[in-house]
Amino acid sequence: MIYWINGSYGVGKTTIAEALVKKLKKAYIFDPEAVGNAVRDNHPEELIFSYIFEDYELWRKFNYELLKDISSKYDGDIVVSMTLVRKESYNDIIKKLKDDNIKVGYFFLDGDYQTIHDRIIKRGESEESWCMKNVKMCIEAQNNDLNAIHINTVNRTPEEIVEEIIAKSL
Repeated sequence: MIYWINGSYGVGKTTIAEALVKKLKKAYIFDPEAVGNAVRDNHPEELIFSYIFEDYELWRKFNYELLKDISSKYDGDIVVSMTLVRKESYNDIIKKLKDDNIKVGYFFLDGDYQTIHDRIIKRGESEESWCMKNVKMCIEAQNNDLNAIHINTVNRTPEEIVEEIIAKSL
């Protein structure tokens, strides 16, 4: 199964992904940011148009193709920790994987502004950081995503959240 963990920057996706991998029998973390860096960093400077990897059609295509390929060859679970705020990303990656009969659990880690703000500050970023400036965009995506299984993260431990993800994956 592919577990896609979505949520705002700073909500705890990486923490949850790492805890989930430890809890599953056989799993590893797939990093779509590495794909994004390869796509964006290999364009000439004048063709770079976004900091958000989702805006690159090739990023969506490469992640879909890589996840499809890995899932056909790997006998464990794949955990993906990546913020998605564009509907095209869901359609071009997750929906296409599901259409290919690949089991995908698509989870959105929900948080309120104050919780996310405090977590970003706790990890050492400033009020002026890129993540902090884009929290409201992420919360809007959270509130509008009807495709995801929403998991409340406010005042909950990573263990509680992981247990809920596993329970809702059965």
